[in-house]
Amino acid sequence: MEVKRVAVVTEAGNGLGKTFAKILVNHNYNVILAASKKSYDILSLDANTLQDFKLVKVDFTSSESVSELKGLITSTYGRLDLLINNAEIANGFGQKINQLKLEEVKELYEINLFAVIRIIQSLKPVLEVSDDPSIINITSSLGDITKMTDDNFCYSNYCMTAYATSKAALNMFTHLQCKEFKPSKIKISSFDPISLKNCTHNSVVICDGIKDEFVKLISKASL
Repeated sequence: MEVKRVAVVTEAGNGLGKTFAKILVNHNYNVILAASKKSYDILSLDANTLQDFKLVKVDFTSSESVSELKGLITSTYGRLDLLINNAEIANGFGQKINQLKLEEVKELYEINLFAVIRIIQSLKPVLEVSDDPSIINITSSLGDITKMTDDNFCYSNYCMTAYATSKAALNMFTHLQCKEFKPSKIKISSFDPISLKNCTHNSVVICDGIKDEFVKLISKASL
C-alpha cells in the first residue's frame, strides 16, 4: 500500500483552506488544516467535511502556538511533506492613503507575511525529515506588479493597498527562499488561485483551470 504523504494547510480567512485540504485528501495526503479564530469556528461546524482531515486551532501570530503545531506533527506523523501557507486576511477595501489605518495594515502583514516566515522557521526541521519536502505559498495577482500595471488585467483597478503590498512582499520572500533552499531538498514555490485572467475567485470557489494547476503542482511536489 502506498504511504500517504503528510500536508499542513493554513487558513485564516479566505475560505480556500478547506478547498485545498479536500484536493489533497483526494490525492493521498493526510491533511492537518491549521485554522485561526473565526476560520476555526466556522470550519469546526462542518462535521461531514472534518471526517477527512484533522482540524487544529492555531494562532499564527504566536510562536508558542505554532510550536505546538510542530509538536503535533512530530508526535503524530514524525515528518511533514508539504506545507501550504494559505492563511491570509484582507482589509482596507478601496481605501486611499488618507483612509489607511496603520493598525489594520500591521494586522494584515502579521498574517499575510510575518506568519509565513514564522511557520517556515518553526516547521523547517520536520520538513527536513521528509524525503521530498515542499512549501507552497499562496499568493495573489494583486501583488504582481507586472499584472497590476496592465490596464487589461481584470483586477488592475482594485485598491487594496495593504493586501496588495503584503502579497508583493510575500512574492519576494518566496523568491529569496527559493534561492536559499536550492542546495537543500526543500522545494518552495508560489501559487496564485486567481492567476487566470478572468478567473472567478471568492471565499470558497476556485475555477476548474486553477484547480487543475494546483493538482499538477502537488503532484509534482510528490515526485
